[in-house]
Amino acid sequence: VHYSATYADQNLTVKDIDRMHRDRGWQMVGYHYVIRRDGVIERGRPETMVGAHVGGQNTGKIGICCIGGLDRATGPNKGVDNRTPEQIDSLVRLIRDLLKRYPGAKVVGHRDLAATQCPGFDVQAWWAKVQKKGAPAEKPADPKAPAKTGNLGEQKTHVVQKGETW
Repeated sequence: VHYSATYADQNLTVKDIDRMHRDRGWQMVGYHYVIRRDGVIERGRPETMVGAHVGGQNTGKIGICCIGGLDRATGPNKGVDNRTPEQIDSLVRLIRDLLKRYPGAKVVGHRDLAATQCPGFDVQAWWAKVQKKGAPAEKPADPKAPAKTGNLGEQKTHVVQKGETW
């Protein structure tokens, strides 16, 4: 888990980070996922491609970047945890999904692997608390809201035909 080393009012996208990383001479964005301030998860490089997010230690790791991590009051040289509630929810969901697909994987922060403040909080301690609390209670469905399918990996639309049922 990483931060983008940007301020809370800078809502970067994966395209912005891709541009910054290419300017450094990298092939593409170094992270596999970027979580924006509103909680939207954007895909970076494919999971099948080795990341570029922890110098010399990328093989076998999935890089997740939360936009933010700096506070104007503390200055640019002090990492902080300024994730939004939406980012935290998305990060928990993404990590849980990844752990289902990669059983036995460890949840760590950049600073657990290198001398850095990134991501501005102790990821291992935070994840232990998340695990202790368990999965959040399901929110009751709004009967007026349209039905949603599970994550299909892409937007898909199907027009219900005569004779089809849910």
